[in-house]
Amino acid sequence: MKKYTQLLAGLLFVVLAWAALLLFERTLLFRAQELSLWLPTKLWFAERMAVPAGFMSYIDNLFTQFFYYPWLGALLLAALWLLDYGLTVSLFRIPQRWSSVALLPVALLIGCTMEVGYWIFQIKTQGYLFSATVGITFALAVAWALRKWSSATGRIVGMVVVIILFFPLFGFYALLAALLTALLGVAHEKVTMRWTALAVCVVGCAAAPLCWYFAYTMSRLVRMYTAGLPAFAFNGEQLMFWLPYLLLFAVLIALCFVTFKTDEAIAPAPSASPVKSAAAKGKKKDAKAARKPFPTQRTCNAGIAVLAAVLVVLFWYKDINFHAELKIEAAMDRMDYKEVLDIVKAENEKMSKAAPRYLKRSKQLAEERIALIEAHNNGSMTEEEYGIKDKELSNKLQRVRKHTEPTRLIVMAKNLALLKLGREGDDMFRYLDGGAKPNTPLDIRMMQVGGKMLYYNYARLNFCYRWCLEDGVEYGWKTEYLKYMTKTSLLSGEYKAAQKYVSTLSKTLFHKKWAAKYQEYIDNPALMAKDKEFATIRPLYCYEDQLDGDNSLVEIYLLNYFAHSFADTTTPMFDEMGLMCALTLKDIPTFWQNFFRYANSHKADRMPTHFQEAALLFGNLEPGKVDISKMPFDKPIEFKFKSFMEYARNNAMGENAERDPEIRQKFYERFGETYYYFYFFIRDVKSY
Repeated sequence: MKKYTQLLAGLLFVVLAWAALLLFERTLLFRAQELSLWLPTKLWFAERMAVPAGFMSYIDNLFTQFFYYPWLGALLLAALWLLDYGLTVSLFRIPQRWSSVALLPVALLIGCTMEVGYWIFQIKTQGYLFSATVGITFALAVAWALRKWSSATGRIVGMVVVIILFFPLFGFYALLAALLTALLGVAHEKVTMRWTALAVCVVGCAAAPLCWYFAYTMSRLVRMYTAGLPAFAFNGEQLMFWLPYLLLFAVLIALCFVTFKTDEAIAPAPSASPVKSAAAKGKKKDAKAARKPFPTQRTCNAGIAVLAAVLVVLFWYKDINFHAELKIEAAMDRMDYKEVLDIVKAENEKMSKAAPRYLKRSKQLAEERIALIEAHNNGSMTEEEYGIKDKELSNKLQRVRKHTEPTRLIVMAKNLALLKLGREGDDMFRYLDGGAKPNTPLDIRMMQVGGKMLYYNYARLNFCYRWCLEDGVEYGWKTEYLKYMTKTSLLSGEYKAAQKYVSTLSKTLFHKKWAAKYQEYIDNPALMAKDKEFATIRPLYCYEDQLDGDNSLVEIYLLNYFAHSFADTTTPMFDEMGLMCALTLKDIPTFWQNFFRYANSHKADRMPTHFQEAALLFGNLEPGKVDISKMPFDKPIEFKFKSFMEYARNNAMGENAERDPEIRQKFYERFGETYYYFYFFIRDVKSY
């Protein structure tokens, strides 16, 4: 019964973790599967085995495919965590009353897995979400098997075999298995060979990677010793990613030196004499009390369990913008544009509720920025000093903005969804705008997160294909890249290229149906005319051939391309996109060019609200350049404009007023859904 009770503690902890994965990270799990690839071919296996820890990478990628059904992949991950709990209990001989101690390695494993965040788009570790778990499971299982060996000589031979033969398969974790075995021998055995075992382990762990280095042509020597571990840098910004790993290894090593008293050891010995049995029965109450843990032990046990839970929460990556981006891209892939807007609206509501809490801090930082700009303008500081202080201030602002503003990717995805639904001219500025940077110390680019999706949907097919190709070479081939390369090749008429990618995807576990659909288009291109997704992209596929580049700045490139592209043949949707981009750029001459082009291609349609607002605003800001006196503006729009200008005069809207959070909030409450607010108050937005 005690064994079942001990197992129950680990089972409960793991079930809660599994439920949390499905509740909070379902979209991340599916995206992790899209950002991986596993093929049941000899070539694929050989490519994995070409680097140390290649077999572990092969297994990690295989398990990651099951995230196609998030509940199934999460169940497999949770099962491994439960196995690790059981191995920890058995390997370190942890009694039932100290079960919570075995939760610590599991909690740190969850932390290693779920700290990923934006790393998922840059990390080169294949199948990252399973990487640490598979590695630790292997290390604990091998150490457990070696400890079961009664012969000290046998354990030494076993360690040598693990170090030499399993290092190419599991890398660092093979060395860890040998180290745990040696340390357990030193701490708990009295045979003289224990120090011999430790010496063999140390020499083997130092020599094996060096010897195997000459068998690999694509690995640096410095990475041989950490093969199988993620390639985080050991610097100030990325050191935090190592923390759960270092704590995990420290806990496992510390457990090697801990001796737990068994439950039987603290129970009173049974009476051997019939004469003493009566006295023993008389002391039954005292014996039961002796077997019960002291309150302090119960408190420690509960405290360790709470610590395990705290570690999970501490290392679990939490960011509202990151999770919104994942959900938006998943909805965009399903062409569920209304869901995209629902996700953005829900995120906007959360941020609007959080904004008052950061108002005081925002005002303080705004005053510091105004003072910094003034000091720079009057020459009281050098360019170098200004650059340093500006960066420090930007970092402080980012810590506020991540709670109150969406990222530019979210704003662009929202505009894309509105364009697809034909609502951008009336609803484009009815959502929160801003420019929060991704909440990560990494130099992450929009291109890596959602740029390929944007380029594909805006019919910039060459750019989508080019970045899939480049990132595939840099970070490894992924299912998501192959899908985009298939679709862009089909739309470009490159059917042979599309065939290569479809053939590859047809060998995967869960994408055969997807590959079969697009195989039909390759065999019969005429069927593409009926494809609903392609039908939303073709209206934007009307540009002329030109040589250009984006410098990996997706938003800047798209804004300038559509706003300044005047091809001989365009479509109403293309003209609409051009006018949207002109509004975002706040360039008045460019706006008028796109405004009249849009008006000519939409003669039978009503001029949307935001386009009227911009025309009314720019016509008054630069009177005489364009005659707006005869334009049929809607009466409510004219009234709103007059109200805005009057409110601005009454509230002394002067220089740098747009940077004051309190003034911005007042205007937002009255005019937040207008282009006027966007034009005057959305400032300091930087793309990435």
